[in-house]
Amino acid sequence: MIAFMLICYNKCEENMKKAYYFDLDNTLFFNDEGRILPNTLKLLYELKKQPDTILGLATGRSLEKLTIIKDIIPFFDHMVLINGAMLYINGTLVHDTPISIKDIEYVFTILKDTNINIGMVSEKDDAILYPDARVDHAMQTLRGIHPIVDPQFYLNQRIYQLWMFADSDDDIQAVAHKLTQFNCFPWHVGGADFIYPHVHKASGIKYLRHLDPYDQLITVGDGLNDVSMIKLADIGIAMDNSRFDALKKEATFIAPHIKYDLLYEFFIKHQLILT
Repeated sequence: MIAFMLICYNKCEENMKKAYYFDLDNTLFFNDEGRILPNTLKLLYELKKQPDTILGLATGRSLEKLTIIKDIIPFFDHMVLINGAMLYINGTLVHDTPISIKDIEYVFTILKDTNINIGMVSEKDDAILYPDARVDHAMQTLRGIHPIVDPQFYLNQRIYQLWMFADSDDDIQAVAHKLTQFNCFPWHVGGADFIYPHVHKASGIKYLRHLDPYDQLITVGDGLNDVSMIKLADIGIAMDNSRFDALKKEATFIAPHIKYDLLYEFFIKHQLILT
């Protein structure tokens, strides 16, 4: 009887429609080397071939900033971009949540007499208030992102996310306490994304799941902005290279550091992919 139940359970697992959502930077894409490592790419190819599988991308980048993975963008059925502010199914935008001009100008007022630089993220381009070596340093690791200098950028573009560039994480946290209408997601020392609290990767995934349902959700990430989707998932996987304990605490599993390129083997070991 027990053996029969196990067989039935395994068959149910096989017949489940599953969605796999991956963060990009330092989860799939190894920023230090500027590429997706071979076995990680193999994992994506194998998942794409699986029946009843949705492949999802959830990243802080916009569609225009995905040129670093342009050859595999068609792999992704769902895309949650700019941390949930822009949502796509099969390459078509289905929902977006821009930041209001009023809220942007409020941020400018609050930070007017500080040394914190503000970045504005639109669908295609990004801008900062003034030239800044801190911005240059931050963008070196991200590859493919080169903001222009234009303090009035927000007047002619829909802005979906704000960046802050400061001298330290403490400065960023001090700003976060003042800007209560935003959530703060640090992504490098002295820098962070600011976005509306109701906009995050989990909210984007939920929205797309309503439009294109499935049975099981598996998510993989390394950043603080990935916590929401790790908590949402049936199986949440944190990368060992993450510097955020809050992420690892919520994860079902910890995957090996991205530099070892063992994500494919990890998925096989934990029976997360059909073999």
